[in-house]
Amino acid sequence: MRPLLLLTLCLLLSCSGALAQSSSSDTLVPSPDPLVALLPGALYAAYPLHHSDEAIRTTRHHLLGSQWRHHYDDHMQFASYALQLAMRCGGATGRSRSWGEMLIADGIGALGTAAIVLSVKRGVQRMRPDGSTHNSFPSGHTATAFLGAELFNLEYGANYPLLAHLQYLFATSVAFGRMANNRHWYSDVLWGGLIGVTMARVGYLASDLIFGRYTPAVSSDSPDQYFYVSLLYSRNLFGGAGCLGTQLGWQTPSLNYAAELSLRPDKEHSTLHGDLIVGAPLYQWRYLSLRQSYGIGIGYDNAASERTYAHLQAGLEALPRLRYLDKLGLFLRLHCEPYRQSYLTLGLSLRHPCW
Repeated sequence: MRPLLLLTLCLLLSCSGALAQSSSSDTLVPSPDPLVALLPGALYAAYPLHHSDEAIRTTRHHLLGSQWRHHYDDHMQFASYALQLAMRCGGATGRSRSWGEMLIADGIGALGTAAIVLSVKRGVQRMRPDGSTHNSFPSGHTATAFLGAELFNLEYGANYPLLAHLQYLFATSVAFGRMANNRHWYSDVLWGGLIGVTMARVGYLASDLIFGRYTPAVSSDSPDQYFYVSLLYSRNLFGGAGCLGTQLGWQTPSLNYAAELSLRPDKEHSTLHGDLIVGAPLYQWRYLSLRQSYGIGIGYDNAASERTYAHLQAGLEALPRLRYLDKLGLFLRLHCEPYRQSYLTLGLSLRHPCW
């Protein structure tokens, strides 16, 4: 029952942005496109399947047999990159004004994806479903494929939407191929895709900063930049006692950066977590704003056989916009970690202007 309630809540949160884009007159920050608003919600919607990796693998064995293997996913992961370069060579009109802008975005996205995937693989050391190696999580093929699909979408999606949608079909086929080949669990490809899409947007943001094209997608009514210190109270949605944490962050009109240290509740004991988090606005209304956040961190569990482990998180944050709380801030965050737990966190922040 709880997973069903969580699924319903997160779908409502993620879809509210798309509805507000066309119906709300006091929306201050429109989402750049529906995909960004739906990503966190889609992640939560898929949460019940995090605990169904074995069931999906059993279904795969039943349909394909234990020895089925096809190498198309090894090549399909690069299809979007090839098409993006071919269209640039052919003179197609895209977002970037030069080869340099596009290649810088592609390069930063690729380097960031590789760094995250390889570091998390080394930290998590999850066994592949075929029992071959301990580097299953997350899926590098899927991350590469969705990185390419989102890079193509950001470059040519406005002028060639059908081709952009086709790239996501290619990327999804790679994700299915990794599971069909018994090389990855479902949660591996889910988080691989999320990493790829996120780093593509980081790549284009960095390119815009380098080439002077960056403009915050917010109105003049947004608060100025400020530092903040937060006291956090977290609750495991599936059992365990509540625990405390602290967060030190920097808020800008369009992005926020934070370092977080917390004791996360588990069903039997607490674990110590350190996270680096980046957040971006989804929507702002007159009295409420929604923000998506992504983080990477290290956990320490003294009671486990492997005491340290790497983890990822993705979250949705709701923040009230009240004038009499100009020095104080409140937020409510719902986030999950791959094949681990989901948490509800209440935060109280003390703000200080940067200048």
